[in-house]
Amino acid sequence: MTRSTSLLFALALACCCACALAAEHPSPIKGVGLVLGGGGARGLAHMGVIEELERLRIPISCISGTSAGALVGGIYASGMPIETLIREVKGADWDRMLTGAPRRADKPYERKKDDFKNLMDATLGVGIDGIKVPRAALSSQEMDIFLRHVTRDVAVKDFDTLPIPFQAVATDLISGEPFEFAGGDLAVALRSSMAVPGIFDLVELDGRLLVDGMLIRNVPVQNVKGRCADDVIVVDVGTPLLKKEEIHDFVDVATQESNIHVRQNVRQQLALMGPNDVLIEPDLSGYSSASFGEGAALIERGRRAVAPVADRLARYRVSEAEYAQWKASVQARRIEELKPYAEVRVAESGFVPDSRISHYLHGGEDKPKDQRELVSRIESLYATGDFDRISYSLRDQDGKRVAEITPIERTVGPNFLRLGLDFKLDSYGNSDVAFLGNLQMTWLDRWGAQWRNDVRVGSGQYWQSELLQPFAHSQWFSAASVYYGRDKYGVWDATGHQQAQVELTTRELELGLGYSFASLGETRLSFFSNYLNADTVIASSPLALDSERTHGLRAYAVVDQLDNPRFPRSGYLGKFDYRYVSSANEGIQHSLNVTADGAHSFGGLTLRGTARLAGNLDPGISVTQFYTLGGFLNLSGYNTNELVGERTAFFRLMGYKRIVSILPNLGSGMYVGVSGELGRVWKQAFQSGNSPWIRGGSAFVGVDTLLGPLFLAYGQSEGGRRAGYLYLGVSY
Repeated sequence: MTRSTSLLFALALACCCACALAAEHPSPIKGVGLVLGGGGARGLAHMGVIEELERLRIPISCISGTSAGALVGGIYASGMPIETLIREVKGADWDRMLTGAPRRADKPYERKKDDFKNLMDATLGVGIDGIKVPRAALSSQEMDIFLRHVTRDVAVKDFDTLPIPFQAVATDLISGEPFEFAGGDLAVALRSSMAVPGIFDLVELDGRLLVDGMLIRNVPVQNVKGRCADDVIVVDVGTPLLKKEEIHDFVDVATQESNIHVRQNVRQQLALMGPNDVLIEPDLSGYSSASFGEGAALIERGRRAVAPVADRLARYRVSEAEYAQWKASVQARRIEELKPYAEVRVAESGFVPDSRISHYLHGGEDKPKDQRELVSRIESLYATGDFDRISYSLRDQDGKRVAEITPIERTVGPNFLRLGLDFKLDSYGNSDVAFLGNLQMTWLDRWGAQWRNDVRVGSGQYWQSELLQPFAHSQWFSAASVYYGRDKYGVWDATGHQQAQVELTTRELELGLGYSFASLGETRLSFFSNYLNADTVIASSPLALDSERTHGLRAYAVVDQLDNPRFPRSGYLGKFDYRYVSSANEGIQHSLNVTADGAHSFGGLTLRGTARLAGNLDPGISVTQFYTLGGFLNLSGYNTNELVGERTAFFRLMGYKRIVSILPNLGSGMYVGVSGELGRVWKQAFQSGNSPWIRGGSAFVGVDTLLGPLFLAYGQSEGGRRAGYLYLGVSY
């Protein structure tokens, strides 16, 4: 054997050995991409999958995502550590993000003072074109703010320059084609990919109308495979098709139709997978696309889903040193600092004056200093209630960082219509039904004049109209209102059976001056004049009643910081209403109505305390001053307004706990609770003398619904008074 032949033989032998070793210990493949599919809240499981991939030391070369997959994938691709992302998601107020509503405590008082009327949450618009409906069921405002926070204003020309290259997929609503975000403002890309049609408002970008990418490519395999990675790891968290026995009504049929369309495009994308690609399908049974409150459990389901395919993933595993080097390179490219804005531009508005928007966004300064300040100002402007959404996008122009703000006024504005229903049924046989309407006409002038109209038809009828005129852009305002109402009061025996009924008709005019404390409340000083007429409607013999004209002065103040008027978990409410009344029949009278209300939560349990003192400060009874107790949560066990007198005192302590959560815009959930009550009436109108201090209480199940709070309750008070109640809408 020649020397050259020996060298060739040795080289061939070495190659064979290397091949054998490679077969026994295959070299890791580093070019693996991650594909994260859409699925609403089910997409939170993606974070658990990523945690496990990190534990297995699998470096990701690029990521593509749709909807919730874009949310998780885009933030992770921007360099945020998965531990931080999980902490942000778990700490997010998902109820608030899904309703899109600002914190109630931050709303201007004039936007929340109707909350204690049982009006539906849904708002319609009234204009020359007829009735207008919202463009989306939910506002994405709070979701936008969350995305801004977690993306830290990342905006780059090419998403391939992110710490991990990334693409998001949305759907062009006009062409029906996929729209691939390969660069630009990261928050806008994620928001567009998540814009579920009819649920969240669409995104307008460069003439396009963009909605959720699930319609066209819910698992975007083709955005990774063959583009930035040879192999892919695909995570599918989509909602499975309903079984035959699960389809009961038209809602199920519509849901199944949507699921079929989505699954078809998913199958097309999964068909692109090769033999080395890995599909991960977490078991998310029992969790829907709306289960955002179950983030911890969904993340855990994602972790568990990796174990069955761990052997197949092993080929992508690298050494500790290599993985540490990869993570270090990712973190080195992460944008840590929030850059200041060189310029802040605001798009033109419609019915809201530009000066009003500028007042909030500029605040006397040329521009906000950074993201935190800009977001804070946007939230303050959004809380006014004039906008569906206030978004902004970032652009680099001539090397300068420009923030372009787009205030999107309410689709149903500037004239808002709300309807409501009030229903009370008790075991005494009483049944009261009333329909409510509320029409607000806003921005009648550039200073923000409003005309408000309220009507109640049925039991306890009334109509009230008020014109409120701010002085320039100050907190001072004038108000003029007219009121007409008819209320009925029962005369009851000791067993709770009605013996007579009195109808009180009130006509009132009020003119006053007020000062608004913005979100805190307001105070007013006004002159009023009214005419009251009392008639016996039902009685074995007429009661001695009279008509009366009165006029006087009224001092009124309110502070309202409750987080929820129906089932508050925190906050407080205080009201002070003093009247100086001049009456031809009764002379000078003074009346006072004071209410204090507060709630505080201890974990899942909420305690709410209420104190109310109301009545004439002078002796004597007059038809102008009826104060009542009785009914559910107002001495439960009695008829509604059964105890009538010159003065009342009432104290209540409630304890309740939410046991079921529902979609935030359908209500806050189902509650179980109890109440303890104590009340007294002085100088009763239809019985002699004062009542004793009466103790009572109730046990109830309540559901906070789109129509208002619905209660099924049992109440009991001293004297053997017991009653069952079915109430929709309760005046606390």
